Amino acid sequence: MQINRRGPGEASLAQDGRELADLVAAEASEAEFELLLHQLEALLALRRRSPRIALTYQGGLLGAAHAELPVQLILIEEDPHDEPPLRLVQRSLPADAAALEAAVSLAERRLATQAARQGGPQP
Repeated sequence: MQINRRGPGEASLAQDGRELADLVAAEASEAEFELLLHQLEALLALRRRSPRIALTYQGGLLGAAHAELPVQLILIEEDPHDEPPLRLVQRSLPADAAALEAAVSLAERRLATQAARQGGPQP
């Protein structure tokens, strides 16, 4: 499915070349309507793949977490050396695709740097 823009405040939802529904800004400004269309496009894009969540975990601690869609993250932490040995860590994550992309991009660059160092000349 895709959104076809017709003009200010007008668009349609189409699939396989057929227009299935008209989208018209009833009381929304042009900027609000554009924002709505961008949100709908993001939802349609997620239908093609699973939504992503990026978690930072370092030294036994859960750090930053980012998601493409709003989610309730529940971490079941089990460590016999902790008191209590079992606990649930819950976080509500807002949708922040830009933060997720930035976190993943940074981790990928760090991995590439690490691989380059390991594959480089040995003393």
